[in-house]
Amino acid sequence: MTRILTTIAIALTTILAWAQPTFDQPHGLYTSRSITVSISAAGSEIHYTLDGSTPTAASPRYTKPLQFSKTTILRAVEVIGDSLSPVTTASYIFTSSVLSQPDNPAGYPDTWGEYCQIWGTAIADYGMDPEMTGNQRLATKIEKGLSDLPILSIVSDKDNFFSHENDEETGGIYIFTGPPVGDATGHGWTRPASVELIGGPQKHDMSTTCGIRLHGGHGRLAEKNPKHSFRLVFKEKYGPKTLQYPVFGSDEPSKFDQLVVRCHFGNAWQHWGESNRTKAQYSRDVWARRMQRRISGLGVNALYVHLFINGMYWGLYNIAERVDEQFGKDHLGGKKSDIDVVKIEEDGGNHLEAAEGTLDVWNQMVKAVADLPGDAPLQQLDTLLDVDAFIDYMLINQYGGNTDWDHHNWYAIRRHNNDSTVSRGFRFLCWDSEIIFESARENILAVNNGNSFPTGIFHNLLRNDNFARRYLRRAKELLADDGLLGQQSVVEVWDSLYNTISGAIYAEAARWGDYRRDVHPWQSRGQLYTVDDHYMTERQRLLTQYFPVRTANVLSYIMDYVDIDDFEAPDDWTEFTASMFHEWNGTGANAKPTATVVNTEWNMKRNVSGGSTVAGFTSVSYNLFADVSLYDKLVLRGTGSGLRILANRLTDHGPYKQIMVSFNSSDRYWDPVLQAIVLPLADLKTVTTNEGKTRNDSFVHINALKVNSGNSANVTAAYLVPSTETLDVAGISQTTADDGKYYNLKGQQVERPSKGLYIKNGKKFFIK
Repeated sequence: MTRILTTIAIALTTILAWAQPTFDQPHGLYTSRSITVSISAAGSEIHYTLDGSTPTAASPRYTKPLQFSKTTILRAVEVIGDSLSPVTTASYIFTSSVLSQPDNPAGYPDTWGEYCQIWGTAIADYGMDPEMTGNQRLATKIEKGLSDLPILSIVSDKDNFFSHENDEETGGIYIFTGPPVGDATGHGWTRPASVELIGGPQKHDMSTTCGIRLHGGHGRLAEKNPKHSFRLVFKEKYGPKTLQYPVFGSDEPSKFDQLVVRCHFGNAWQHWGESNRTKAQYSRDVWARRMQRRISGLGVNALYVHLFINGMYWGLYNIAERVDEQFGKDHLGGKKSDIDVVKIEEDGGNHLEAAEGTLDVWNQMVKAVADLPGDAPLQQLDTLLDVDAFIDYMLINQYGGNTDWDHHNWYAIRRHNNDSTVSRGFRFLCWDSEIIFESARENILAVNNGNSFPTGIFHNLLRNDNFARRYLRRAKELLADDGLLGQQSVVEVWDSLYNTISGAIYAEAARWGDYRRDVHPWQSRGQLYTVDDHYMTERQRLLTQYFPVRTANVLSYIMDYVDIDDFEAPDDWTEFTASMFHEWNGTGANAKPTATVVNTEWNMKRNVSGGSTVAGFTSVSYNLFADVSLYDKLVLRGTGSGLRILANRLTDHGPYKQIMVSFNSSDRYWDPVLQAIVLPLADLKTVTTNEGKTRNDSFVHINALKVNSGNSANVTAAYLVPSTETLDVAGISQTTADDGKYYNLKGQQVERPSKGLYIKNGKKFFIK
């Protein structure tokens, strides 16, 4: 008998493990007048609800197919003895119901949570604006736009969202929002929910259960923002402990412990400030994350969705990866325990915290950066900070003019391991970048919020010449006309987002476009915000007044701010140094340096006024010089005009040779590719003397670099190019001039060019 009972118990357990009702109609968006849904299960006793509440054995029993002609949330369980199967949930969204969504749905409160920084209680807002939905042209656009994006349907007992009972277990998370200022009641409250991702161009078909809680900082304040963000939490307490579904596509990670459902708070129509509302585009933050992925390869994924709560349309949202240990494992490799995540937590005032792992290595990195000597190699930071990715991150924020950063709104993530070969430095991730693209002249380069913030790390690194050069070179690359932060690339990403939501935005306007006019004006009474009158006006401003000039503006700010020459000479060039100057025992080609120590004047990288010496000797003596006869060219970088190159004084107080140059395109020796003076030293051999006489020398002795009276110059670098048999660009045959290949200055093809000067398509081409 015991064996029989055990067998029955095992069989019943097996049934309970898989038993769950099924519906013969898929969840989705419906434009038809009505649908009929049949429910089936392994047994015969099925109970269901139609209002989003969790079904129980006391709920209506299913006896025949159900017919729906309006949005309905169907939830069903199978009753097996005294046990219930898992709940099956399906959202049937009717476009007609969305268009007629009322301000006072049955059973829902007419007020939400109390305000935190002002007196009063938030008036609930559920409805679609009748001025828009009653306009046939707009209604058609709204209806069509609903199918342009996937639907994210969140379903839970309505009290889990809207109960006014101040209780940690039963209170409504939309009532007690847990803001970072004021009364923090509700912070962290999590409720069970069913979640479906349905349709859209990607044809999503996902149903699961999870915990749901509010997400964000000041966006939780009822007076500032009635349209809150959420976080989906996957734990065994609520269902699967990990979501396994390709939310962001088959080529992206498909395992998630948490997902963030972002509402678009800054620069949005429901924002409390008019200046924010008129800039609504719903793409700024996603643009920053997409651009970071395009430039650096790692960024936080996003998926635009239409959000529904218990069948009510809640607006345009985007699902974002949560930056946690699962995110780190998926994107950086290793194990979850290998991941450190650092962020600014806003609760109780902005403070730094390790959301995953510890702050140990973070503190090491911050100290190492602060203590980094000005000429130290950057390799010593390799396991602490990904310097190249950090530069890209800073340039994205500097381009955007991000003014709501970096006192908050960022993440830094690192993979660590006892094996240093797989440890990686911290990488910063764009997050909540909603206050960007406001003024084309916004300059945030001087912002410095302290050593432990990205801006502080940036300023400490700028004191290091190696970093400053690398940063400036990358800025020139990304902010070039054809760079990834050039106008074409920026607008490509921007327009890709516009094309994604251009139809869906009409539904957002109908849901929230009237809130600050009709429900809660607060600081200033708003307008009825529409796509045609407001959204498109801001889009045109960006396309015609921001993007066309922003790249050049930011590069100009950087060039003015970073005082360093980022030029990197080819490996075979020799730096012109003070140690090359000697006293010599003669002036001819066979002269030898003596042992006498000379005091060379050396004012490179300094602004030198007229009559003063940059390098060499103020008194141009016949036996004090640098012999550069073995070199082919002198390359000078800098600014200013009237730089005199004095050479080949052969007798005491005798004649000398001089060539004067200026650092601009009007100078005959100016090279636009190198942005430098390129002087063939042979010209100093043949140029007439200061007395106007012709004398051809077989050597070049540079006595001094001086600035002409009335001029000033700053020579930032000087190089000597070794002698070689050079070939003028014009000498390359027409058959190879436009073939896209690289040639050295002898006209020989180079298969894998490294750093240096080459010929490509008939033009000089410098590879850094």
